[in-house]
Amino acid sequence: MAADPKLLRLLEPELQKQSVKNPIIACTRCDMDLDCNPFCGIVALCKDELIFAVCDVPSRELYNHEAYPKQIKELYRYPLKDLEDVEAIPMVTGGVFVIKKDGAEEGICAYSSTYTFPMMQISRLFHKLKEGRELSPEDLSDGQQVEYCPKCGAPYPERGRRVCPRCMDKRSVLKRLLVCFKPFKFQIIGVFLCIFLTAAFNVLLPYLNGIVLYDGVLAGKQFGKITAAWLALLMVVLIMVAGYVLQQLFGIIQGRITARVVPKVVLDIKTRVYSALQRLSVSFFSKRQTGGLMTRVNNDANEVFSFFLDSVPYFISNIVMTLVALVVMFSLSWKLAIASIILIPFLVIVCVKLLPRLWHMFGKLHRGTRTLNAHINDDITGARVVRAFGQGDQEVARFQKLSARVRSAEINQVDYQNIFFSSYSSVQQLSQLLVTLAGFCLILLSHESTYGMLVTFLGYQGLLSGPIQFFTEVFQRWANSANAAQRIFEIIDAVPEVREAEHPILHPQFEGRVEFKNVNFYYEPNKQILRDISFVAEPGKMLGIVGHTGTGKTTIVSLLSRLYDVTGGEILIDGINVKDLSFADLRKNIAMVSQETYIFRGTVAQNIAYANPNCSREEIVAAAITANAHDFICKMPDGYDTVIGSGSKKQLSGGERQRLSIARAILADPKILILDEATASVDTQTEKNIQAALDKLAGGRTVISIAHRLSTLRGADHLIVIEDGRVVESGSHEELLEQKGVYYRLTQLQDKALAMRGLIE
Repeated sequence: MAADPKLLRLLEPELQKQSVKNPIIACTRCDMDLDCNPFCGIVALCKDELIFAVCDVPSRELYNHEAYPKQIKELYRYPLKDLEDVEAIPMVTGGVFVIKKDGAEEGICAYSSTYTFPMMQISRLFHKLKEGRELSPEDLSDGQQVEYCPKCGAPYPERGRRVCPRCMDKRSVLKRLLVCFKPFKFQIIGVFLCIFLTAAFNVLLPYLNGIVLYDGVLAGKQFGKITAAWLALLMVVLIMVAGYVLQQLFGIIQGRITARVVPKVVLDIKTRVYSALQRLSVSFFSKRQTGGLMTRVNNDANEVFSFFLDSVPYFISNIVMTLVALVVMFSLSWKLAIASIILIPFLVIVCVKLLPRLWHMFGKLHRGTRTLNAHINDDITGARVVRAFGQGDQEVARFQKLSARVRSAEINQVDYQNIFFSSYSSVQQLSQLLVTLAGFCLILLSHESTYGMLVTFLGYQGLLSGPIQFFTEVFQRWANSANAAQRIFEIIDAVPEVREAEHPILHPQFEGRVEFKNVNFYYEPNKQILRDISFVAEPGKMLGIVGHTGTGKTTIVSLLSRLYDVTGGEILIDGINVKDLSFADLRKNIAMVSQETYIFRGTVAQNIAYANPNCSREEIVAAAITANAHDFICKMPDGYDTVIGSGSKKQLSGGERQRLSIARAILADPKILILDEATASVDTQTEKNIQAALDKLAGGRTVISIAHRLSTLRGADHLIVIEDGRVVESGSHEELLEQKGVYYRLTQLQDKALAMRGLIE
């Protein structure tokens, strides 16, 4: 487990005074003394000793878990060689941290639920050190622990994703996005060339329209070697028309190149985000709403790259035009040039002041939109439940409430847009008025300027108004795009909690022996689900798991297939830790049939062949026959080519969905088969059909079966009973009945329930 850097900074000076040389492996706070009074202490573990520090914290901050102690009052050291045991004993809420020395137990401190997990981790690490075992990197970087930003010391807002909102360099978002355009460098060079040529013509035209036309041709001056006024005028007009045509031509070429490049980059970034989602663990999705993730995959990518399509090229173009125009203006008249740009710094100040607020508003608008999309998704997906309970009006009320938040965010955004536009429009009008007044003064009073030069400067003033207005909008676009890019990269950078070993063991053919050794597991740091679970499932035999709802049965099979990783202990398949096996071998040899059968939108054949896409139609039909699904499939309108799944016309019953799931598992041809309440939600006749299909599927495989209906487990070779996350009974069906314990009581209750329904005598 990681150590809080703020606690380390507090401990290190005191440890140096007492000549503690070994670095701290793990440390955590505790918030109660042994009488459960508010208190602040630190428990730390080194390689050869346990350290307990009593800290000084103002009484008003004792209940604030974010308030860190300022100094250490007392420090106690316990050499590991003198300690017989260290244990974090759970209580109703929190627990007590106890050491055993010279045969006697001594309480060190108490703690609330906030610190349950780190205290238990320190206890586990102590036992590994006491046994002389080396600590693995996994021990020191457990996915369940709270991780801290090394820069500011604040905990990361989301476990497993090392992204600190305070310290994140938002400028790096732009750099990372630019890398996506690297494969298109030649097209980008072409875009930049078009931009520079377009800017050159934009700058040239006001000069031709002003000084050349008015002060040259119309004033009767010679235009090169052309002396005739009408011919000179014609040449100037032709040059201006050619300039306009070429300007539009280069603009079209630039737009076509950009329109070809950016959609490809959008496709690439969407693919990267979707691929990142496939790598992430199941826990990532369980903590997020579907609508929010859909927004990130689709809308955010479009939002980001619409900025590069509609803003970045013109941003560069406007900067080039502005710089060139300023050079020309200062070369013609520095006085008029100063009059033209003197008010621009005020616009910069407005942008600097309003940009942070703008960033916040776009983030708030996205969060509101994401929540609204998630609500719409939930309402549409759960339409049957909404109608069944008559909650349509309540759902409309929730929708209106969420829509009101989005509306409020949009109104605030529009208000700031109006502030921007009004500020820039005012400055633009004042700048033009100032240039006009300054030009007339220079013409009439000092004769330092001409009418053609004034027209040229007014042209350049109008040319600058376009970039000024664009810069007003680009800040808003950048804020919105940067927020979207930040959310995209958070998914791409997210670290899956369940990761394949760096050098996995290749084991393509499983024998099927499964062993759980002292397995512990937490979904949350303070909520332990499994406690020291140990059992063995022999190859080719059936292991039944029995227990009340919520005792951890499904968690056991989820750990076996590595949907989650154990917190403590280990799971072995054929004597190999599942964490050392390659994902490909693990997924190939393990299949699950559960009560929550998901049907993808597609044909029946595609759904059956999902686990083995390269199989033939004959293999699909054979699997369906084995699963007792062939008869009802043949009665469908298009047989195996009937489209099923979400939004399809053909709706399947629970039993039909279950038999398709079994056919899918048959094609996977696993060595280890997991049955998780496979017949829980069907009627008796359907259960018999499904059970017959399961019996065919189970032949020659290691089967781990979970069932509420204990009658389906009577043929199991071995049974274990789970109670409160522990194995409380183990044996065959007859042996467990003789014990007259939990299994016996469950059997009696079910028999009575079935008798009342007239299903048994």
